[in-house]
Amino acid sequence: MLVAIFIAGIWADNKNTGDNHPSVVKNDSTWTKNDTGNQRVTPDIQNIASGVSYYTNQDGIFIMLSKATTNIKLFALTGDIVWQGNLVQGRFFIPVRPGIYFLRVNNKSYKVICK
Repeated sequence: MLVAIFIAGIWADNKNTGDNHPSVVKNDSTWTKNDTGNQRVTPDIQNIASGVSYYTNQDGIFIMLSKATTNIKLFALTGDIVWQGNLVQGRFFIPVRPGIYFLRVNNKSYKVICK
């Protein structure tokens, strides 16, 4: 219930400001489809900070958090903020186009490539 309220709040914030930025989505799966069909593969998970890891695919960035609250910002190469917010513990998905991004976690930045 709390997660639904959190996601609804993020959605409302993005809609109220007129932003066209993607909304973060809570995701409970660590499996993705590969390009060869319906077989499932384990993603290449990158551990970037204490309690924070991520993996990417052509649809976007999947972030896994083991800590209660983490300040996240996602920047495009141009420096524009694609998404920002505080995320609670769990797995989250940020839909983005293929490209190079910078993921800032608690004021430390990491390069992320979506193919």
